[in-house]
Amino acid sequence: MSEERVRSRGYIFYLVVLMGLVALVDQYLSLIETNAIPEIIAHFGIADNYFFYLQGIFGAVAFLVFVISYFADAWGRKIGILILLILMGGAAVLIGLLGTLNLWLFMVLYAIVILATNVNMWTIPVAEESPAHRRGRNGSLAFLIGLIPLYALLGPKIIDSFGWQWSYGFMGIFGLVLILLWIPMKETHRWRTHRDEYKRSIGDFWRSLTTFKAKEWGYVLVTGLIYICWNVAFKMATGTVQIFYLQVLEFDPEKFDTIYTFAGLSTILGALTVGFVLDKIGRIGSFLFSSAGAAISYVFMAVFGLGFLVFVYFFMSMFLGFLLVYISEMFETKIRATAVGFSLTLSRVGYVVGPILTALIVPAAATPEALSAYRLNYLIAAAIALLPLIALLILKYEPKGKTLEEIQLET
Repeated sequence: MSEERVRSRGYIFYLVVLMGLVALVDQYLSLIETNAIPEIIAHFGIADNYFFYLQGIFGAVAFLVFVISYFADAWGRKIGILILLILMGGAAVLIGLLGTLNLWLFMVLYAIVILATNVNMWTIPVAEESPAHRRGRNGSLAFLIGLIPLYALLGPKIIDSFGWQWSYGFMGIFGLVLILLWIPMKETHRWRTHRDEYKRSIGDFWRSLTTFKAKEWGYVLVTGLIYICWNVAFKMATGTVQIFYLQVLEFDPEKFDTIYTFAGLSTILGALTVGFVLDKIGRIGSFLFSSAGAAISYVFMAVFGLGFLVFVYFFMSMFLGFLLVYISEMFETKIRATAVGFSLTLSRVGYVVGPILTALIVPAAATPEALSAYRLNYLIAAAIALLPLIALLILKYEPKGKTLEEIQLET
């Protein structure tokens, strides 16, 4: 089946860059916690494991993510992106202004940031506007822009100069500024073509779920479970690695910052790699390679040390790249954003389970005597990263190189 080009190459380039910058705000606000958490714990004078416990409890608000995605189905992809930028940017700016005043106020604002990040709605316009032979490549390019490791390059400097709260606040300002670049964005051709069918009122939300077929609920469940494992494993690392290496292993801070920067840069290499693997080898191959690679890297980091953090970030970046492309292409246009939202809602179990698991494993204070506990934390993360491969018993369809319409006819 041929696919008509309905957007110019220049517009597709603009769209990929804009969605990549949205992803950059998302990724930064998700990962700045590696540098910020030790400062937050010190500022409020609380135990390490108590903070991870709170992080898990407040992470439960992330289950509302499907509501944001539903707006993108009901009102259009463009409005959905606007809502996302307002939530991410606004909450982060408020952390900069008010976050140091009270632990509970900070946790509420942090919960809003958690709700808005990793929605990954930016994948949908790219998937819907890209020709089939470029869909994987365009998606991975936007993903790559989002992976520029500003959290590692600028985060420590901002914290040292302005305080941990502005490591959130400055990126929040950038997110709100992106609204100016959002203005020229067009509604996707696929959504506009069937807007009368897809556009529903908020009161029709539950009725809209009746349009889901059994196979689509199956994809929601399977991809959601895979995403849960990714979130749990990565949360067990991002909140603890700086504490582990600086306070448990007593690494030199400059050495840690250097390797952490390389780890951030490795996510870009992971995005480039997964783009090639997705389009040349396929979705299933990239899934197998990234999941197994991440698990092995976690084991080596736990046993042998910091250098393997680079490989953890590389393979987890590949893993996420596979998920973002695969999830966005396996559903019909009329339910795509809502279905992706439900898959992401399931994934948010990781925002609760990951930090609470860590809270149960690590002690109240990070000292060299806590080495075995932190190693156990990463070994459990390795097992969780490997667990999704069970899904290969179910996910056997390969959508590589096929139009979204062909995928729907064949599945």
